[in-house]
Amino acid sequence: MRALRALIRLAITLVVIAVIIVAGTNVYVWQRTKGEIISLTEAKDKNAQVILVLGAGVNPNGTPSPMLAHRLQTALNLFQAGAAKKILISGDHGQVHYDEIKAMKSWLINHGVSAQAIYADHAGFSTYESAYRADAIFSLQRAIVVTQPYHLPRALYDCQSRGIEVWGVGAAGNAYPGQTGRNLREYLARTKDVVWVTTEQKPTYLGPKIPLEGPASATDG
Repeated sequence: MRALRALIRLAITLVVIAVIIVAGTNVYVWQRTKGEIISLTEAKDKNAQVILVLGAGVNPNGTPSPMLAHRLQTALNLFQAGAAKKILISGDHGQVHYDEIKAMKSWLINHGVSAQAIYADHAGFSTYESAYRADAIFSLQRAIVVTQPYHLPRALYDCQSRGIEVWGVGAAGNAYPGQTGRNLREYLARTKDVVWVTTEQKPTYLGPKIPLEGPASATDG
C-alpha cells in the first residue's frame, strides 16, 4: 500500500506540473501577442509586405472548408482594402490527393485576385512550419496574418519567434463543428510551439530562397 500511495502522489505531482507548464506557456503566448491583434481598418496602415493566410481543411471535392473559406474571405477583404499588394498562402500540399494550396489559390483567383499577386508555400504543414518557412524561404519581414481568432496568438508567436514583424486579423467565424475539441488542442499546441521555438526545431522541408520581389510563378507547384 505504501508503494501504491507513493505512486499516486507521483502521478498527481506530474499532472500538476504538466498543468502549470501548459497554463504558463499559454499565458506567455497570449501576453506576448495580444497587442498585435488588430482590425481590418488598422491593418491598412501597417505597410505589410504580404497578407499571410494559413491553410486549413479542404472538402473532398477540393474546395475550401468553411474555416478556410472564412480565412480567404478575410484575406480578400484586406487585399481589396490595400493592406498589402501580395498574398502568401501557406498550407499542406504533401499528398497528391490533398492540396490546400490549390484550393486556396483557386478560390482567390475566382474572387478576382491576380495569380501574379499570389505566392504559395506548399510545405506549410503546421503553423510553426509556415512561420519558419516564411522567414527562411521567403525572407518575410512584415506581414498581416489571417486565421481564426482562437489560432491567432500561436500564429503570431511563431512568426515573431522568427523575427517577423506581424499583426493578426481574425477571420470571421470562430465556432465550427468540433470547435470545443479544437480549442482544447490549441492549449497543448501553444505549449508545443513554445518548446519547438526554444529548441529551434527545423521544418519538414527547407529549400532555396524565393524572393517576394520576384515573380509569383516561381512558387507554382
